[in-house]
Amino acid sequence: MAIKSIFGVWGAYFLFETGRLLYVSNSNAEALFVQRILMTIICITFTWLLYRMLIAVRSGGMGAAIFMLVLPTMILANYIAILDQIVFDDQAALFEFSYLLDPIDFALFDWVLILDETFTRYFILAGWGALYLALSHSQDVQRMMEHSRQLERVNRESELRALRYQLNPHFVFNALNSVSSLIIDRQNEQAEKLVDDLADYMRAVLTGGAEDMITVEQEIAQQARYLEIERMRFPERLHYFVNIAPAANGWKIPALIIQPLIENAIKFGVSSADQPLNIVISAQIDGDRLQIRVANDGRVKIPAEQPHDRTDGTGTGLSNIQNRLKALYGQNASLFLANSKDGMAVATIILPDPSLMFEDI
Repeated sequence: MAIKSIFGVWGAYFLFETGRLLYVSNSNAEALFVQRILMTIICITFTWLLYRMLIAVRSGGMGAAIFMLVLPTMILANYIAILDQIVFDDQAALFEFSYLLDPIDFALFDWVLILDETFTRYFILAGWGALYLALSHSQDVQRMMEHSRQLERVNRESELRALRYQLNPHFVFNALNSVSSLIIDRQNEQAEKLVDDLADYMRAVLTGGAEDMITVEQEIAQQARYLEIERMRFPERLHYFVNIAPAANGWKIPALIIQPLIENAIKFGVSSADQPLNIVISAQIDGDRLQIRVANDGRVKIPAEQPHDRTDGTGTGLSNIQNRLKALYGQNASLFLANSKDGMAVATIILPDPSLMFEDI
């Protein structure tokens, strides 16, 4: 960055001075052009020295850098102005620099012109130095922000994995209760099949354990496998239906995000009543939002601060969902509980376009 800006500043100055010579007739224009190149190289060298001095005092804070841009930069500008008087010779031939080895007679110098040149070069050097410090500070801030984003991303991923894996023991606990019930009822073949299905399901979940985001189609397939496992326990009472809009199948959602909703539906539907339980899973796109609904027969008691408070044991799963949504989407996603007019308890998850995820905060 520093080298590019040095060449950029003095390159622009060189082009400006060269362009100005086009409007001034001079019989020795070619020699002056070469001298201008030499002087530009000298200016670049002095600016590089200023760059090294600024690096040396950066650890001393902004005060030291500002001091370096005042007195030392003024001295460098003065040397450049003196060298400018030495280098430029209207009478010198093209590529003839032997005059630079002659003794210097300072009495012949135009000190008023040198003073003017000193201020001109000083403001160029100081301007470059201020630009460098600003760009350098901006880069430091960007690096700090990137480091902060990386730390936040790592923390968020750790939180998401902790929340995600919290679901697996919860599910295993419920599934093992089902196995226990089948064994108590002496339905050993069904218990054995349930264990095999459970092993297949957990293998599928753990195989994709590194993925926090999966498609709606993958999520529904996992939940359908889970419901098939539960139907082993309640073959006559548990019925489920899936209605997924084709456009929603490829939408990326957090893995296992609707698992707690289905678990709650079964736990408080099938196990607490003798009537058959219907579970309806639906997903559709509404504008730039994805709506996923899990509805089941019955009524739900809406918490006063839904869905934060625990209500009849459902708080853990619902809180888990909301925490995951907040970690991924901030305030752009939501979870709602409601009772429909046709006598069903409905939980709705509304997700924004995947581009609104906190990919790089």
